[in-house]
Amino acid sequence: MQLIFIWVINVKQVGVKGAYNRYYSALNFERAGVFELIKREYGCDTVLYPGCSIHITPSFYFQHVVYVDISETAREFFQDNQSVLSIVNSNKKYKQSAYIQFIHSDYTKKLPVRENNYDLLLSLYAGCITESCKKYVKPGGIIVSNNHHNDAQQALKDSSVRLEALIRRKGKKYHIEKGTAEKMLKTLQEHKMPLINMKNSSNGMKYVDNECYFVFRKTY
Repeated sequence: MQLIFIWVINVKQVGVKGAYNRYYSALNFERAGVFELIKREYGCDTVLYPGCSIHITPSFYFQHVVYVDISETAREFFQDNQSVLSIVNSNKKYKQSAYIQFIHSDYTKKLPVRENNYDLLLSLYAGCITESCKKYVKPGGIIVSNNHHNDAQQALKDSSVRLEALIRRKGKKYHIEKGTAEKMLKTLQEHKMPLINMKNSSNGMKYVDNECYFVFRKTY
């Protein structure tokens, strides 16, 4: 049985580690394989993640991540910097010290970060990210979107980005698909707005990742 899962995160009640475990790792909602694959394939170092909520899994694979969210939940979560770093340091796959910055702001407004500065922009379960934040990505940088609120479809109208690949989970692993432009465009046109799908398992509720992630390259 598939469900649309909705939650209210109470960071003060359960703490930073409890919140991350309860709403991400325990539910298999981390999507670590996506970030591992992006890092291996594209070698990105600096990441901007607008609409992040408390999803700090990208910092397990990327040394420098700037998180942006307007919610009070995210603000409370990232205020406990030491606990956030403790989670990251226990899971990171690189030797350098992790750099984590949180900006409590509306990402559709101007952010206090440099333009043309980031290797990777993440657009996951939040709308209008590419349109609002593409300017912060370096020419040649990557934008990864799961097309929430038609973000990826809107990106296709921008002449400065091109659709380069798809990422999908097959079995237990994520794979990059670099088919023809026509095939990728057809997939994008058929892709509906993603929902957070959960199913019952012997270990409780688990996230089912049947999403298609669209990889764009910023050309200028």
